[in-house]
Amino acid sequence: MKILFENTQMVVVEKDQNMPVQRDRHSHTSLLEEVKDYYEFAKGVENPYIALVHRLDRHTGGVVVFAKTPRAARTLSALFAEHTVEKYYTALVLGPVKPEKGSLLHHLKSDADENFTTICDASDPEAKQAKLSYEVVKSYETTLGVVCQLNIQLFTGRQHQIRAQLAHIGHPILGDEKYGSTIPNAKTTSMALWSHELRFKAFGKSYKFTSTPPEKGLWALK
Repeated sequence: MKILFENTQMVVVEKDQNMPVQRDRHSHTSLLEEVKDYYEFAKGVENPYIALVHRLDRHTGGVVVFAKTPRAARTLSALFAEHTVEKYYTALVLGPVKPEKGSLLHHLKSDADENFTTICDASDPEAKQAKLSYEVVKSYETTLGVVCQLNIQLFTGRQHQIRAQLAHIGHPILGDEKYGSTIPNAKTTSMALWSHELRFKAFGKSYKFTSTPPEKGLWALK
């Protein structure tokens, strides 16, 4: 766990891929527990208050914010719920993406039992609108073919939104077998999706936090 920022209201950390933000039936530990242990054992804070205010998928790495007081938790949770936090991701996908810059607007519904999100018609009673914009920032030839690095701004925060929407246009994220990637790496080296920047205003200040994917696994694909 890497600490990116901390003050009296919050702590911002870099989440490793393949670690859940909170414990689930597949894990023995979580990022939330690691942050609590950091304050209890490294900082000497007895029974520290650490609250989760947003989430990333297990296979997604990058910036995660935790609140350190109940008041901060209410403030930060509201910012994420109201979509006033600017969220940017980087992803690697196979094949030339055309157009190289654009927006995606779909309606999604999620199956909790299957942990899977699908594109659906707007008239579906379970439909939730999902919007993102993307831009190709780099493309290069690999032994697998053309790989594009995308910069993505997420305007809504639906379950598996980026994964489902990119798969729908024929460009699943590298390593994301669940959504059609032909590169089976998600269970071992994870998929190429990273939360690289968060921006928001809170507690009378403007904040910007960034994180860069490691140069290993699929991220080192050239």
